[in-house]
Amino acid sequence: MKPLWRGVLLGVVAYLFFLVATAPAAKILSFAQPEGIRFAGTAGSVWSGSAALVAVSPVQLTDVRWSFRPFSLFVGQLEYAVEGQLQGQRVEAHAGSSLLGNPYVSDVRGRIAANNLLNLLGLGQPQLDGMLEFDIADVKWPESGYPALAGTATWSPANVTGPVELELGKAQLATRIEDGVTRGKLETTGGALLMQADVEMNSSGAYRLDANLQQKGDVPQAVTKFLSTFAEYKDGTYRLEWSDTL
Repeated sequence: MKPLWRGVLLGVVAYLFFLVATAPAAKILSFAQPEGIRFAGTAGSVWSGSAALVAVSPVQLTDVRWSFRPFSLFVGQLEYAVEGQLQGQRVEAHAGSSLLGNPYVSDVRGRIAANNLLNLLGLGQPQLDGMLEFDIADVKWPESGYPALAGTATWSPANVTGPVELELGKAQLATRIEDGVTRGKLETTGGALLMQADVEMNSSGAYRLDANLQQKGDVPQAVTKFLSTFAEYKDGTYRLEWSDTL
């Protein structure tokens, strides 16, 4: 009888999973919407569907589509492939949950205008030009505040347009996650001011920058004055330690 009961149990579980997976997404989300996530204009099913808007403050994705990745079950996860539009640019990611209920986001790829990113963070200054391309392998969400990120981002052309004008060439950032904190290295090449820096940011938005800078071209007088005031100069290199909160 044991094999029979195992077969019946497996059949019941498979049937219940089928009912949930094929149920209309709007109906499921009406009573089981994930905390901190807002959906609007949903269509399709939990298995494969779409939404006009998915908002996770401060990010809002539009024209979102998702599809279940069944092979994730073999590693104890419920995972979806997700794609949508972020500030008019395509972005894709994997999102899901472990069978114990721990949510996660990984393999986030896309691009965004650098100035639009500052607007999402609520920063009015400085004004930036160029595009930021990102490939984030892992995202760790705290109970509150900013997430920790592990991956790479490239800003090109890395131009500051206000309140001063400064060409930085190309800026590349590579980060890792250590104890819930984002740490990494930032480097600029091909511009008027070269930078190599260690960076750190925690969930509260507090960040730290330890940088070596070298002037390789004309820079605004305001930049020279800032470096002379706040950085230590030695053998052609400015040493700057800076901390603040977003």
